[in-house]
Amino acid sequence: MSDENKHLSAGEEKSEQPRRYGLFGVSATGGMSENQRKSMTRWATAFVVVMAAAFLFLVVSGSTGAAGLTVTFDSQGGSEAASQSVLYGDTAEEPEDVVRVGYTLVGWSLTPDGEQLWDFSDDTVEENLTLYAVWETQ
Repeated sequence: MSDENKHLSAGEEKSEQPRRYGLFGVSATGGMSENQRKSMTRWATAFVVVMAAAFLFLVVSGSTGAAGLTVTFDSQGGSEAASQSVLYGDTAEEPEDVVRVGYTLVGWSLTPDGEQLWDFSDDTVEENLTLYAVWETQ
């Protein structure tokens, strides 16, 4: 092989025109070589795998990462209940020791009017939410 052709891959012939490369090494005069195509395929495959893993992580974690979702408690005139950080799909813990003078705590609801009671043993957290205390007079 002559000195002027030693930079060519096996099977490639020297072009009469000078090669000009653009994005991803694509020649303006002759397309990609086999090695360039293989390299692009590997890069594209790796990119797709990384993006799929990132998407799966976001779906599983509820798009919130390790910190989780926030469940806020509005005691509606009762003592304060601390908010909780809960992972997507997990259950929240019912606050203890929430009191209101002259009332008995019936439960917690998704709505301030108490129409949608929350079941702490079965209902799972899938977004940030506020639960409202439901009180009954004594």
